[in-house]
Amino acid sequence: MNIQTTRRYLDDTAAAAQWLARLGIVDTQRGHGNLLGIARAGVTLDLLADVFDQIEKALPGCADTDMALNNLERFVRAARNPIGLGALFQRDPRTLPTLLQIFAASQYLSDLLATDPESLDLLRLSEGQESSRQSMIDELTAEIFALEHETVVMRALRRFKRRETLRIAYGDIIREQSLRAVTMQISFLADAVLEAALQAARRKYRVQCGAPRRPDGRPARFVVLALGKLGGLELNYSSDIDLIFLCDGEGTTDGSRPIPNIEYFSLVARELVRMLTEKTELGSVYRVDMRLRPEGSRGPMVMDAGNALAYYDARGRTWERQAYIKARPAAGELALGREFLDALTPWIFRRYLSHADISGVKALKRRIEQISHGAAARDVKTGRGGIRDIEFVIQFLQLLNGGDLSELRTGNTLEAIARLEQVGCLANPERSILEENYTFLRRIEHRLQIMLDLQTHLLPEGHDDLRKLALRMGYADEAERSALDAFLDDYRCKTELNRRILDHLLHDAFSDDRQTRAEVDLVLDPDPPEDRIEEVLGKYRFHDSQRAYSNLMSLAEERSDFLSTRRCRHFLAAIAPQLLPAIAATADPDSTLVNLDKVSDSLGGKGVLWELFSFNPPSLRLYVELCAYSPYLSDLLTSNPGMIDGLMDSLVLDKLPTREDMEAKLAELCRAAEDIDPILHSFKNDLQLCVGVRDILSKEDVQTTTGALSDIAETCLARIVARESERLHSRYGRPLIGDGPRAAAPCELVVLALGKFGGREMNYHSDLDLIFLYEADGHTLATPGSDAEKTTNQHFFSELGQRIIKTTSRTSGYGRLYEVDVRLRPTGRSGALAVSFDEFSRYFATGGGQFWERQALCKARVVYGSRRAGETAMDVVARATFDHPRQSSAAAEIRRMRGRIEKTASASGDLKRGPGGIVDVEFLVQMLQLKHARDNSRIRAANTLTALDELHREGLLSDDDREFFEQSYRLLRTIEGRLRLMNSTARDQLPRDPVELTKLAGLLHYPGGEALMTDYETATREIRRRFERIFDAEAAQE
Repeated sequence: MNIQTTRRYLDDTAAAAQWLARLGIVDTQRGHGNLLGIARAGVTLDLLADVFDQIEKALPGCADTDMALNNLERFVRAARNPIGLGALFQRDPRTLPTLLQIFAASQYLSDLLATDPESLDLLRLSEGQESSRQSMIDELTAEIFALEHETVVMRALRRFKRRETLRIAYGDIIREQSLRAVTMQISFLADAVLEAALQAARRKYRVQCGAPRRPDGRPARFVVLALGKLGGLELNYSSDIDLIFLCDGEGTTDGSRPIPNIEYFSLVARELVRMLTEKTELGSVYRVDMRLRPEGSRGPMVMDAGNALAYYDARGRTWERQAYIKARPAAGELALGREFLDALTPWIFRRYLSHADISGVKALKRRIEQISHGAAARDVKTGRGGIRDIEFVIQFLQLLNGGDLSELRTGNTLEAIARLEQVGCLANPERSILEENYTFLRRIEHRLQIMLDLQTHLLPEGHDDLRKLALRMGYADEAERSALDAFLDDYRCKTELNRRILDHLLHDAFSDDRQTRAEVDLVLDPDPPEDRIEEVLGKYRFHDSQRAYSNLMSLAEERSDFLSTRRCRHFLAAIAPQLLPAIAATADPDSTLVNLDKVSDSLGGKGVLWELFSFNPPSLRLYVELCAYSPYLSDLLTSNPGMIDGLMDSLVLDKLPTREDMEAKLAELCRAAEDIDPILHSFKNDLQLCVGVRDILSKEDVQTTTGALSDIAETCLARIVARESERLHSRYGRPLIGDGPRAAAPCELVVLALGKFGGREMNYHSDLDLIFLYEADGHTLATPGSDAEKTTNQHFFSELGQRIIKTTSRTSGYGRLYEVDVRLRPTGRSGALAVSFDEFSRYFATGGGQFWERQALCKARVVYGSRRAGETAMDVVARATFDHPRQSSAAAEIRRMRGRIEKTASASGDLKRGPGGIVDVEFLVQMLQLKHARDNSRIRAANTLTALDELHREGLLSDDDREFFEQSYRLLRTIEGRLRLMNSTARDQLPRDPVELTKLAGLLHYPGGEALMTDYETATREIRRRFERIFDAEAAQE
């Protein structure tokens, strides 16, 4: 092009627009602006004429002419010496057409070149030629070795990846290298970055911790295993990298402050991942996926190689065997990785398949058959006949045959296809078709991803973008059909042909695979018709089958990106024939399914849960009942997902742990812990879940259940008292008795429980009614040499009581442990929080104690204190309770009090305060105790059921009355307990809502709410009748 024409295109917008339109530019106004931008960058007119001439020849052959011209302007303007660049274009006529091809193919590569124009020199020097893995590693590690600051190291990693990606993409786009060569180069690049980052991370922690050593003194080894695309040396431009970290776990570092090897390598691994994934001004290097490690996202980041082998041998699943087909040591001590994989090979490729192995492989087959049915047709990876279909079926055939045919043990898909043909598992035409079509699909994937460096697999929806993709794939417009039509025809034909071949291969592998249940197919079917949903779910009592299906599908999906939805769906399908009938058997199947979804979401790995239920059907039924009837227990699981183990423990335990067992366990948990608050909450929740589960399964009676709940509270309280006592001792010294025969002896605290806690009758949500007593007045004595302040015993124990209350009842991030009520102490709220034995005795001996206070003391029990101090305290309590002249009028007094309480009850259905309710039985027992226990200590039992037995044994209750009250009281307390498991706002009120009443009936194993109400009304009427009869008889004697 001559200078005059060049100048005209610069000066005459209309002329430029005509010219640009002939070259394929759509936005000619912007294109003219690009030409002006190139000229204004400083390129001389004679050079510019040559540039325009080359543009005229090369631009029409570009896939996106507008993008190419726009990126050319950006590159020229960014160049340090635009005139020199123009001279280069003139001197080497290949450079500008090559750049235009790159600029048209990838905005990401264009941005890299515009950001660093000097990288063009490296491109021209290398021309996209392949580099060996070792040469890349050597180059980058040498560069990293010379750098000290981690910010500089991270920048170097990112710049190296950008530079090498340009080189690889040049070989891919310009030199049209094979797919195998391109993916191998991308994988080698990742290996180099991993090795360099690993060396930098090890250097950092070697300085801090020393070098890790095995027990025999040899250096401990660490290896990065690559799986997935990286493991198969077939990485994409924008793939995640799937990694597993293994090490020699035994031994410690040799630094001045040694740490275990596993801890050292965990620090190294976290630093390695951070260096790769952290966002900087240059972005991240890779997205790292660690979900394939043992235990998935719940497992340790680094595992001892021997422990990993043991894990897979005992617990490894078919999908993990499938993943390990592609495993390869990528960085670190490669020998350790090879040793591990050699040892694991018999597990991956089994020569002899057990029934469980065969079931696993068949499940994999069915999953492969179903996996792409619902994917978008334009999804190159997951669509029907797409990349994943080919890869999964090839891996399936490798798993099936690799035990006997070691040649099939390769992680590379194209290599595996070739070897399957060589050993006769594929026919030659099948091999040729799968190789060609897999390469075609992977090339599409590369063109999609290199465009913007995004992990995408979807074909563009717009006609123009699809046409550009076709051109980037090498298609051209012809007279008979367009490039786009030719591309789409090939895409459809190849994916359909893939699927036909793959379906044939899967069918031949297991032609005898039996028909699955309709429920299984419904879960696996990605898009079932509405009539099919209604047909399958309609028989399970759902009011809205379509909504039920939506909730069922929610159970099949993992919410975390780190968990496999495919695996989750597979195991849900396996249990669906048992799960749906269990849901249908509940009072409200729709709400049960909704709550199942809510609880399961909070637990995380749902697939693990469904797998567990498939092997343990009782746990499935329990889980459904828990979600259907007990929001209290399901909320415990929701807030504490790790407690699912407690759920299982409750099924296998022969009995609940004793208080001694609880104390030993909590002591061990709290050993050396600075903050015991989370430990206490976890301990309580775990045990209450266990108690609650056994309760709703009717494995324990109400007395055992309430006793266990009380023991949990007592164990927690004792630990709090001990911890707070020690803290006060360091501040004030130890309290001593001031006067009397035990003067100067240590003064002890005794904590009395009253109410349900005192009677070992606590329910879910029960408060703790407490009284703090201490032996005698006196002062504290500091340990010699300490800074402790001297104070009175009364002040010491009152402050201790305040600390106990605060620790027990405060609301923290873990919730509230227990609500504490101390209003039953002598003189109530106005009195001292802690009182001495003598002061307690004087209060009641001088007539200060009200009748209701003495009645409350019938439930007193020592829950903290030595045996000696506790026995003394109970003697004091017994005198205060039973040695009083007004005991003879107990029947009249308690009846009046019962009447006042009854007026506060709800109209009907009040389990506790209503006529014939729980209070009737408890007040009856306490009335008989207050009247007769002064001379008969055997009936002074704080527990109502125990007291009924003792009253009967002493002739104060007939056989019939004792049996009736015991059965009726058990019934009401059981109803109350199950009602509290429902988290009802009215914890002692029977539900008025028929649905809620039906749920309560189900929790109590009644056929329906009507049967429950019949038993309740019959019991309460008879309780009140007998209550009046016995009170009348006792009052007549007063």
